Amino acid sequence: MTPRTPRGKARFGRDWCRSPRFQLNGGVSPVPDSPDTGYRLAPALGLRLVGRSLVSLGVLVVVATPLGLLFDTGWVFAGAVAVVGLVLVGAWAWWLFRKARAVRLTDQGYDVRLLGGVGTTSAAWSDVVEVVAARAGGTPCLVIRLTDGRGTRLPMTALAGDPDAFARDVRRRVRDAHSTSAEAPDEPADHDPEA
Repeated sequence: MTPRTPRGKARFGRDWCRSPRFQLNGGVSPVPDSPDTGYRLAPALGLRLVGRSLVSLGVLVVVATPLGLLFDTGWVFAGAVAVVGLVLVGAWAWWLFRKARAVRLTDQGYDVRLLGGVGTTSAAWSDVVEVVAARAGGTPCLVIRLTDGRGTRLPMTALAGDPDAFARDVRRRVRDAHSTSAEAPDEPADHDPEA
């Protein structure tokens, strides 16, 4: 007859109920100084883009219907266009809402994607003169002015997430880029007290 293991005891006699749920001195991975950051498109703007794609698909199906009748394929051609189009629009929507980044910030600079009419779409942080908040047509924007007079105007409503956190991230990266370029001091002159 084998004794029954008391409740709360593991098979090997260790009291698993009292074991810690975490390890205090677990492995710590180093955190990079400033990792690449991506900011997604606002859901409302993403839905608008998907809606435009669905309207375009509807136009294609309307055009494919008489073509199918003209070439004696009936509704098969229009149905195939509709099914393939829905799969493509579904994949586009999945990518747009899950993977796509409207703005990418790196240690070297920024890159704007999926947004039209913003001005300069990419630049290095060393080319940035100032970052200011502004309003364009009643919409809050973050304006990035460059040394050559160009600029980027990012509407805050087009980005998902906290606009203040985005602005702080941009300003921190500009500050870091300008402070590292200013930290390379010239060689100190030799001062000879006896001369």
